[in-house]
Amino acid sequence: MEPPFDNNLASIADSLGIGLYQRFSLTEASLFLRCPLSALKKLQSQKKIGYIAVPGGEVHFFGYQLLEYLLTSIEDQSSPQPQIPTEDRIVRIKEVQSLTGLSRTSLWREERAGRLPSRVALCSGSVGWRLSDIQEWIRSRK
Repeated sequence: MEPPFDNNLASIADSLGIGLYQRFSLTEASLFLRCPLSALKKLQSQKKIGYIAVPGGEVHFFGYQLLEYLLTSIEDQSSPQPQIPTEDRIVRIKEVQSLTGLSRTSLWREERAGRLPSRVALCSGSVGWRLSDIQEWIRSRK
């Protein structure tokens, strides 16, 4: 019979010193995950974490179930969604220089000649450019 977890999970468990088939009570699982009992019960009711029901109405968790939950919650948080679409964000002079390969002076000359998109005033003494405008300018140069 094949185990309910992959080798990657087994190596993570080994590095943490956790037994994959080690049983955790509700309280122990709460301490392991560092979350309140109420949050763990909510995860359980939403079926976001695996568990086993033992006689007497108790709930237990295997080590591999807790690790699987931790890995999925880490993966979900590792790719946050940008709040502003990438094309619409404002880029500062350093990033414009990096994108175009031009010096600060060359950028100023191109902008004054009307060949580079105009800068956007952010506040007094602070300016930037729309990334989409700079990307379009770069495409038009090819």
